[in-house]
Amino acid sequence: MDADERGVWEFSVGLGNPDKTGPGSLDGEGIHPIALVLEASVQRIEAANRIPCYTSFGPVTALDEFAQRAWGDAFDPARVPVECRLAVYVTDDELDALVTAIVEDLGLTEGGYATAADRTVTIGMRAVALDSRESSFYQHLVDQYVEQVDETA
Repeated sequence: MDADERGVWEFSVGLGNPDKTGPGSLDGEGIHPIALVLEASVQRIEAANRIPCYTSFGPVTALDEFAQRAWGDAFDPARVPVECRLAVYVTDDELDALVTAIVEDLGLTEGGYATAADRTVTIGMRAVALDSRESSFYQHLVDQYVEQVDETA
């Protein structure tokens, strides 16, 4: 990716099994605290324009889909690990700055312990190819950026 070229990236912070109650539970209300941390990390990045982002919380999709097909209604959703996800539309330099901010804001060690979550987490990131039909959901991040640039022009 060229320095000025933008791409969509998705981060995931795996939190293990859902909490029984509170914001880390499957029926919890509001935004998960780790999703708020991820969003705050994005806001710390100095960029020419605000970085469009989207956060979410829920079961690890691939594991949840498999469990539903394999065991149907007999499977307890509380047995599927949960994660917070962050999708962003960024340049390569912004991506590097964001990774650093996320590590700092989560208080993440190389061993995977995150002081912000008070537990060991799994964290990953992946590039999202917008040309696939499955990724069309992420197009709204690109649209937000384009609208923002048009408003400032």
